[in-house]
Amino acid sequence: MIKAVIFDCFGVLVMPGRTLLYQAFPEHKIEINDLERQSDYGMISRAEFNKAVAELVGILPEEVKAKYYDTNVRNEPALAWIRELKQANYKIGLLSNVGRGWLTDYIPVDEQVELFDAITLSSNVGLIKPDPGIYQITARELGIEPCECVMVDDVLVNIEGASVADMRGFVYTSVEQAKIDLKHLIEIDNA
Repeated sequence: MIKAVIFDCFGVLVMPGRTLLYQAFPEHKIEINDLERQSDYGMISRAEFNKAVAELVGILPEEVKAKYYDTNVRNEPALAWIRELKQANYKIGLLSNVGRGWLTDYIPVDEQVELFDAITLSSNVGLIKPDPGIYQITARELGIEPCECVMVDDVLVNIEGASVADMRGFVYTSVEQAKIDLKHLIEIDNA
């Protein structure tokens, strides 16, 4: 039985401006992605990340932040859906590959407390999706078994990682699609 829905942050609850960075500097996509992973693991700070990307692509660190990482937009329909799910008595988790200091820029602490029953950030636990261990940590923090969770993520390999951890999940493309996919999983459970 599905008792919890776990959401990814960037690409689901917050739509990332970094896509614009990849488009502006496609020749550096691999290096930028590597720096993002270092940040996600907590190996470098946000300031160190901005400086490294700036040096790589030839702009100022302030430009990296302002043009590509401060342009993220909250997905208000997805946040509203979380509130609906909470009212329907589902536990809500947040599981994100994110460096320290990024989440509160988009979801203030008081709203995090309101929306989520558990928050698992890669930089805090030293694992990143799709490592099955990070999904298991999230289920444990929610106080339920992984098989009682559904993972909502915009990256297929992260859904595959959830599956290895005994969670169900689906790739997010829109709130409307996600509602249909979750309803389908609930129907299968109740059949």
